[in-house]
Formats: sequence, structure tokens, C-alpha cells
Amino acid sequence: MKSVIDQILFRNLLDEGEKIVYVAHIHPFIVYPVLFKTFSLGLIMPAIGYYLFPLMPEVWVSWAVLGLMISTYRVIQWYMDAWIVTNLSVINFEWNSPFSQSTNRIEFGTIETTTSEIHGFWGTVFRFGNLQIDNVSSAPVTLKNVALPQKVERIIMENQTKYVHSQAIRDHGQLKELLTTLLRTSQK
Repeated sequence: MKSVIDQILFRNLLDEGEKIVYVAHIHPFIVYPVLFKTFSLGLIMPAIGYYLFPLMPEVWVSWAVLGLMISTYRVIQWYMDAWIVTNLSVINFEWNSPFSQSTNRIEFGTIETTTSEIHGFWGTVFRFGNLQIDNVSSAPVTLKNVALPQKVERIIMENQTKYVHSQAIRDHGQLKELLTTLLRTSQK
């Protein structure tokens, strides 16, 4: 479920050899009230004002441009607040503004458990809930009101299993190589 937009927007968060598998966002249902209010006050009100008072077009156009900018900012803020599941880890990316961002990387090797929960009528109907990752190295990390929490949990667990399996194969190969080297040097 990776898109070109995700590849462009989140590419600076990735390490070498890391690929985006899935990007989880807060469910749009949670953001609709804020977006609706911003859209109504920022775009619909100036349109009505222009229709009722056409002698002040500069005021209404300025208001509409400002409303469009704020609406765009809110959509970007919603989209950029995400959990990025990669082939190596889960990245918790919090975007507050272009100048205020934070990331928290949770390596698959440190994840102990993941827990998803759906509460309430609307959460059940629209399939959104909370997803929590408990890890060895720090406090639990929670993404609240994520869309399809069971799906995201399943994707995290599948990729963790693949990662642990590939690590085991790599470690087995290194151990085998080390033992072979030790046997050769002890025979000399």
C-alpha cells in the first residue's frame, strides 16, 4: 500500500536499504470536524460574503486565500502525522509544522508486543482505534485513532517476523563462517 506520495514525503526518514511497506494515519473521520470548520469559515463564508457584498472583493479574496492556505496546512498536518512501517522498523513521525518535527524509530528487534483496540460505536463502524507498541528500550508508543488498527498491527507483525528470520539466517551464516575459520586456524 505504498504510494508515490509516501515515497517522496517520507524518503528523508529512511536509512539505506530501508523501504516503506505501509503508512498508517489517524482516521479521517476524526479530522473531519476540524477540516469542515476550517473549510467553512475559510472558503464558504468568503464566497457568501462576496455574493452579498460584491463591492469589497479584495477582502473576500484575501479571506478565501487565507482560508485555502489554512485548509491546506491542516490536510498536510493530518497526512504527515503517521506511523511508517518499513522493512526494518516502525517510524513514528510527528509533524507540527515545517519547522517542528519529531521522529521515534522502533526497531523490529526491540518490539515485544503490539496491541490494537477499538472502542465505541463510531470506532466499530468506521474501524478506527488505538495501536500500541511495547518495546524493550523505551516506554510504549501509542498511535491514537488510527484507521484499521488490526491491519496495521498485522503488517507490523508480518514484517517483524520477516526481519527476525532474515537476522537469524544472517547470524547463522556469520556463525558458520566464524566456526569454519576457527577450525581452519586450529588445524594449522
